[in-house]
Amino acid sequence: MRLGLENIVNTEPQTQPDRQATVLLLAGDAAEQSGLSTLLRQEGFNCHAVACVLDAERAIASKAIDLLIICGLSSICDHVARFRRLIDAYLPVIAISDELTDDVLDHHADMEIDAVILRPINFRLLLIKIRSSLRLRQLYQLEFEHRKQLQSYSEMLHLEQEVAAKIFNNILKGHFLETEAVKAVISPMSLFNGDIALVAKSPDGQLHVLLGDFTGHGLSASIAAKPTALIFSGMTQKGFAIGDIVTEINAKLQKMLPVNIFLAATVVALNPEAKTLSMITCGLPEHFLVDEAARSYKTIPSVNIPLGIQADMDIHEQVYNISGGERLYLLTDGIFEAENVDGEPFGSQRIIDAICEKNIDDIENLQIRLAEHCGGLVQKDDITFVRLICDVDKVPWRDTGLPEAKRHVDALTWKYMMEFDISTLREINPVPLMVNTAMEIQGLQEHRQAVFMIVSELFTNALDHGLLDLDSGIKAMPDGFMDFYALKEERLRTRSQGKIRFLFVHRPTEQGGRLTIKVWDSGAGFDWQRWTQELDNNLGYCGRGVRLVETLCTSLIFQGRGNRVEAVFDWEQ
Repeated sequence: MRLGLENIVNTEPQTQPDRQATVLLLAGDAAEQSGLSTLLRQEGFNCHAVACVLDAERAIASKAIDLLIICGLSSICDHVARFRRLIDAYLPVIAISDELTDDVLDHHADMEIDAVILRPINFRLLLIKIRSSLRLRQLYQLEFEHRKQLQSYSEMLHLEQEVAAKIFNNILKGHFLETEAVKAVISPMSLFNGDIALVAKSPDGQLHVLLGDFTGHGLSASIAAKPTALIFSGMTQKGFAIGDIVTEINAKLQKMLPVNIFLAATVVALNPEAKTLSMITCGLPEHFLVDEAARSYKTIPSVNIPLGIQADMDIHEQVYNISGGERLYLLTDGIFEAENVDGEPFGSQRIIDAICEKNIDDIENLQIRLAEHCGGLVQKDDITFVRLICDVDKVPWRDTGLPEAKRHVDALTWKYMMEFDISTLREINPVPLMVNTAMEIQGLQEHRQAVFMIVSELFTNALDHGLLDLDSGIKAMPDGFMDFYALKEERLRTRSQGKIRFLFVHRPTEQGGRLTIKVWDSGAGFDWQRWTQELDNNLGYCGRGVRLVETLCTSLIFQGRGNRVEAVFDWEQ
């Protein structure tokens, strides 16, 4: 037989980790099959010998075969792919051939044969090829197991992320007040969204909107969304102004986030009573305020740094007078930077053209134009935009929102007093503090809005017209609200003296309770008797707020030189 056994005598057995590997020998020549089987068993291998393809298939399917050797049957090499499909693991194959021409080598390479040995067989060389092929199989098995583990980990991670994303989205949805005044379109790049859109209403009927874009994408960019939503929603419902809300969110994010993650955001307050739109812009691209009637628009730039970077921020608030026919568009940078096949960004002008086009749905038109521009390319960033309809006559959010948990408390007898000097008033708005204290004591949650509006109006009059001597007539001028609030900030900063005192007295009544609110300020006062007559003719400054308080209260009485006011609010169980 043609084994080339002259080298076998000199071959020293070697201890290898693959000694118990099982080799399938497919050889048509009985003598060659017997000789090779004996030598392989002497080297410590488990060897099964077969003479035809059918027997080889049965052996591969039923036994744990680690290696296949094909001796002299070149045509059988064409069956290698079918042999390998019978098992999950990789099956290395060694062929023993009578010649090693280029055609033979090419044919074996096409069949993905791992090694070729030329007759007469050098058994030492064959052992080297066998062990090399078995090591390759071990590497394949290791890689296969790792791949299975990674697949399992990936499926588990994906499942956990889906659950987390559902919980996360439910949390954000719970802080998004559904109202026809706000339309939000959110297109996340990944399972988790780095953009957030939040909507809530304040006790005095203002609508607050927050659009934010955290640095990055996915879970890392979403991790601070929950505390942001809780602060925004909770403080809005308690009556805090957007400046206080932004300050609190910034302080929270600056403490909890690493230096490479921050929040670019814009917070908006739509006040239908004052017909104003207040905005704090912190790092997002420009927004657009479109006047439908005039077919014009204003570009609103960002004037503050993003949130979470500095512990203390000098917040600049922009205030705009509105008539009711405006629409505000807030956008994250994903839509501006969305590219077409030529790498050209969508840009501001295309946005303006889409939202200002006549007789067409603005949101749908913007989405269509964006899709046409991108041409099916995979988006590289989260894309979110919000439209706020600034209708100050129709206020659809007034009677909507999540029901508040009510705590029944029998009418109690109590009173408390709070006094604030000018230095304190520079730093805080005390209205939410005073109202929330009353809510905590008496549990007047269903009357929160009425109490808040009464306290807010009384405080505003005491501060603006008592301590700061401001004339509301300024508001009637072009850009009057911006001038009014600029002057208010300047006087609040420069006045050195002034105090406001609130006294809350509550007692039970047969129907429920009576809350008496007494306000005193250290200002010069005014001729309240003449002013009351002017209000009857709708000529007074701040008349709408006073008239609103009068409709909510059982009585509203000005006293002294006009720097003392008493409001009585009766409520029923």
